[in-house]
Amino acid sequence: MTKKKKKSRSGKITTPLAGHKRVGKALVPPMLQLEGVSFSSWVNDRLPEMLWASLVITVIPRDQALEAFRDIAALGLRYRKDEREQATGWTLRHTHLPAQPRELFEALVGRVLRCHAGAQALRPLLLLENLPGITWWKAALGSEPIEDDWQTLGQAVQKTFDHQSQEATDVRWVSILFKIALGEMLFPAGFEEHLLEIVEYPNRGDMRSVRPSIRAMEMTFTHLGQSSWSESFWTDMLQQTGCTPAPLLPREKPSNDLQAVRLGLVEVRKALLEHWFTTLSTSGIDPKQDGVFGFGFFALSCFAEMSSGPLNEGIAGRLLLRALTECRISLAFLVRCGDDAMWKKFRSYGAGQAKLALLKHEEMTGERPRFVTLETLERLANEDYFQEYVEIDLGHWCGKDLRKLAEESGTKEDYDRYYGWASGFVHGQWGAMRDSNFTHCLNPLHRFHRVPLPFHRKLEPTLDDGLQLVNSILDDVSTAYPGFNARIKISSDSMERQEDAATVEPT
Repeated sequence: MTKKKKKSRSGKITTPLAGHKRVGKALVPPMLQLEGVSFSSWVNDRLPEMLWASLVITVIPRDQALEAFRDIAALGLRYRKDEREQATGWTLRHTHLPAQPRELFEALVGRVLRCHAGAQALRPLLLLENLPGITWWKAALGSEPIEDDWQTLGQAVQKTFDHQSQEATDVRWVSILFKIALGEMLFPAGFEEHLLEIVEYPNRGDMRSVRPSIRAMEMTFTHLGQSSWSESFWTDMLQQTGCTPAPLLPREKPSNDLQAVRLGLVEVRKALLEHWFTTLSTSGIDPKQDGVFGFGFFALSCFAEMSSGPLNEGIAGRLLLRALTECRISLAFLVRCGDDAMWKKFRSYGAGQAKLALLKHEEMTGERPRFVTLETLERLANEDYFQEYVEIDLGHWCGKDLRKLAEESGTKEDYDRYYGWASGFVHGQWGAMRDSNFTHCLNPLHRFHRVPLPFHRKLEPTLDDGLQLVNSILDDVSTAYPGFNARIKISSDSMERQEDAATVEPT
């Protein structure tokens, strides 16, 4: 026996929606629910302060680099204070080194230079004219930087950019080990093993717990404050090195053949028109029949445009997908939960919106919009009743939002699949702008910042998703007026992808 099981979420340790707390209209993750939390950035603030260590762990083999770190941290024992004495507050950060005994600085540099590639590791620091204590560094190294040092500097930042990477953890470890040696980080009774795991890192304990504890302890020293050096470093790097926009990755093609879909559209629309005539029972106003088939024809029209040329791979494809999602949910609600009165309300709401647009159009001064004519609005507002008898509803046609309609009509899965992200493209939200019009810079010295594209990229195709929605809409047309069986055919590849939404595991 087998059972279908939903694919697990990504391997990252993140909070699912159910773990967020709703506060008003915001969903707040657990970390933001904690009081008194202050934020500090490893990349923006602390990485530049420990740049010397980032260079060491990048250039020098790790076992040698860690031994050097261990010896450098042990320098703190020379300056260890009695518990009753005031702490020195010393660190291994670039900003603080020039304000501390020069002998400490020279011992640090001297220990690195004892490594085979020590000079090569520290030399890129001489590229940084605004580096705190630059005269000390120049005197200690006694050399001039070379062009290749820019490459080394970039590699060091890249290696330690991720605050959870092995290299970044190693750098963060030496900073807290120095504090332990100074006697400025104390461990309560019962934590002796934990202390030994830190001191003997990475040779003691389970690294799955030791490494996170190192990072957590290092973060406790963020109170030392931000320095002007960190921001100066990133500003200088932006000015002195060039952008390298990342090339765009190839996007997957739709599973369904575009030409076959277009031919299918023609046949389905023809069949829908025939079914409309078959079910026609009056030449008078019939809100339900007009509405049901209106959804069907409108959905086919949206999908026809989506499948025209490159639209399904563009921003317009997402706008059309969002429209199809609304049609899918609204029709499902009307068919499954509505009655004749609700169909009348849906129709009268549309007439009211036409009237509202008409009145605004008439009252406009200056140039009027050209995407709709006064004649069209007047005809639609007065089609069923003279506009003086048409009410304008400023809310929703059934007084509920689309999410509620989806929940009550059993289409919440479609709402979750398509509506949220597609809506960002309708509303011009940042996520949509970033996804379609920016790439990132490959230069780590630019913090992998965003770079606008010369022309917006091709997006993932919406054809397969649009086809699913259209066929679902046609299913509800048939529910309301049975006997309509025409559908746009779905390729076997697309069907397999739907099945892959759940993994099959043995029981």
